[in-house]
Amino acid sequence: MKINISYFAIIIIALFSASCEKFLDVNKDPNNPVEEYITVEQRLPAALYHTALQEVTQLNQLGSFWGGYWGTSTEGSNTYKKEQLYNGPAIMAKRDGIPIWENGYIYLNYYELLKMDAEGEGAPAYKAIAMVMQAWHYMRLVDTYGDIPFTQALQGQKYPRPVYDNGADVYKSSIDMLSTAVELLGRSPLPSEKRPGKDDILFNGDLSKWIKFANTIKLRALMRGSEVNSSSYIQSEISKILTAPSVSTTASVFLTETAQVQPGFNATNLNPFWSTYYRNSSNKTTNGYIHIRPTQFAIDSYKLLSDPRLSRLYAKTKSGEYKGVIFGYEGSDVEYNKDNTSPLLGPSENGGKAAAILKSQTQPIILLSAAESWFLLAEAAHRGWISGDAAEYYRNGISASMQQMEVSSSERDTYLSRPDVVYNNTLERIILQKWLALNSISGFEAWSDYRRVGLPEIPNTPGSSPDERPRRLLYPETEVQTNIAEVTKRGVTDITTARVWWDKD
Repeated sequence: MKINISYFAIIIIALFSASCEKFLDVNKDPNNPVEEYITVEQRLPAALYHTALQEVTQLNQLGSFWGGYWGTSTEGSNTYKKEQLYNGPAIMAKRDGIPIWENGYIYLNYYELLKMDAEGEGAPAYKAIAMVMQAWHYMRLVDTYGDIPFTQALQGQKYPRPVYDNGADVYKSSIDMLSTAVELLGRSPLPSEKRPGKDDILFNGDLSKWIKFANTIKLRALMRGSEVNSSSYIQSEISKILTAPSVSTTASVFLTETAQVQPGFNATNLNPFWSTYYRNSSNKTTNGYIHIRPTQFAIDSYKLLSDPRLSRLYAKTKSGEYKGVIFGYEGSDVEYNKDNTSPLLGPSENGGKAAAILKSQTQPIILLSAAESWFLLAEAAHRGWISGDAAEYYRNGISASMQQMEVSSSERDTYLSRPDVVYNNTLERIILQKWLALNSISGFEAWSDYRRVGLPEIPNTPGSSPDERPRRLLYPETEVQTNIAEVTKRGVTDITTARVWWDKD
């Protein structure tokens, strides 16, 4: 995983920071935490930052490769070879691997500490927020690895080799956790209770937005099981959301704005996507910017629809065209060199103006976009699991994406009127527009949708058979070394054949 090294330091520093406003301060000593002085107000921003950091780097990067968005210039082919060749053992390696498992459980444990502190400090809202985010991380781990520790997890040395729970059961328990959290968030607080404020770097203490966020995560989880769970279970769980006393319309209980984390990025501590894939604090282009390129499939998908987002996402080549690469291509053809292919568009290439993904070095980290929320509603309505107009939700999803990617309202309206864009009552059209909207924002969701429903039909890496696709990761070396019995029971040796529970054969 090629991420600016300073952010690994920030992860450790943030865990032990004793100041909400300065939790990105690199002068803190991570080796001398004063645990008894850490309060819920100090734990919460650090925890949320960790979640967002993993989302925008590790998960988004892997998903953007495997979800059809990213390849590399010729110069970067060796840098990301393990991802492009589906090299599961290299990805699981302790050295130079991708520690999604290790970081996921670090963050889960930190939210567990937040829960414990919340109970001791009389702060049920903080406890509920911690539960929401634990459900988020547990489901991310299932999506990535399959069966994982749950019932015996986060209990210190009590279970040094925790038993793995079935991924479907972890999902159901996480959904129940979200329901419990919503109940806590919706109760009337006592005057003595602590409530989050500026320390909540996601919603600034607005608990109604936390409820909508939790409901939207739950809806995403239910859509994950669309191909394998019973319709009655999904409808029952959605009904629990929609029958809450405060519900007036279906959309009113789900996010209709983008959930984004803003810890106070500045000229020293930049947004990690910016500093990894665009420019560093000295305003020099990074290797990520030089190496990452859109796939030709992505370029062609926007071109086919005369999609105005294309010109906001990518810069033209010197020849005045948009040119992508072949994912997994190992040759040395100059056609795919950095100078002959389109990089991501940023302000420096856009007359100083914000672009689709790269807006400024202090931009917030998107955790869950408004566009994704609308497309989840569109799919649920299309499947008959919620009321409301699927076409309206679908249009709202496109509009939210257009707004996010700096497209004008007139261009948006023209696009929405195209016959090949107008909703045609098919899942294919919903997933395609969702895919176009999540480009480089939530690559992990695009990869998950592809595994779930096989859409859109993204091309495979050269030399692989049509069915040879990455479906999950191998358990990491750290687990092989410390919990081999549980790893062996799963018999997972190939990331292109073993599937997580919701990944339909």
